[in-house]
Amino acid sequence: MLVRFMLFCGLCAVASSSLAMTLYRSTDARGVVFFSDQKTPGAQAFVFQERRVVPVKRQVLDPLPPRNLRPAQFQRYPLPWRGGPFRLTQGPGGTFSHSDVKSRYAMDIAMPEGTPIIAARGGVVVKTENSQSGRGSDPSGNFVRVLHDDGTQSVYLHLKLGSVSVREGQRVAVGSPLALSGNTGNSSGPHLHFVVQRDTGAGWVSIPYEFTQPVQALPNFASGTR
Repeated sequence: MLVRFMLFCGLCAVASSSLAMTLYRSTDARGVVFFSDQKTPGAQAFVFQERRVVPVKRQVLDPLPPRNLRPAQFQRYPLPWRGGPFRLTQGPGGTFSHSDVKSRYAMDIAMPEGTPIIAARGGVVVKTENSQSGRGSDPSGNFVRVLHDDGTQSVYLHLKLGSVSVREGQRVAVGSPLALSGNTGNSSGPHLHFVVQRDTGAGWVSIPYEFTQPVQALPNFASGTR
């Protein structure tokens, strides 16, 4: 450590007699700090000029995630149903059931059971459930999961028993019929639970999105009120 400190002092003396000099501060595997005129990965640069030490800000560039994992933040989706207008009953961060990582940005839209549900974005159907009645064993109830070209997936949950009209492996376009809305799984009333997710490798994570039309202030037709 003493030798490294003396080396640093010597370099400082050289720096004071010249117009400018750059030194790099690094820490080795044992936690020992040392200085050098050779740049190493992660080193902090200092410029010595006229006996003043001027820290140089390092530009840290975070690598972009792979394209197929890049989140579709604020991707805009057409309304995934026909009919209405309907009302948003639980939005992102809702305390009833939208507080975990899988559903934090999900939206619940109240609508009469049997409302046509359509694809909000093109892709390939990767998973469906069509045989659950009532609450059943799966909180999602009947559902359709669609994989998009960017690696994200949109999921349509609580669908009506026997109403799913697509099969796994089928490609769908925007507006393609998927199923009918229902009240299956962990549902307190007829509604569609729509969520967009990406796979982090450790599990599914809900990501932000927007509808192309507002739904927050619309009447709740499911309750029979206007």
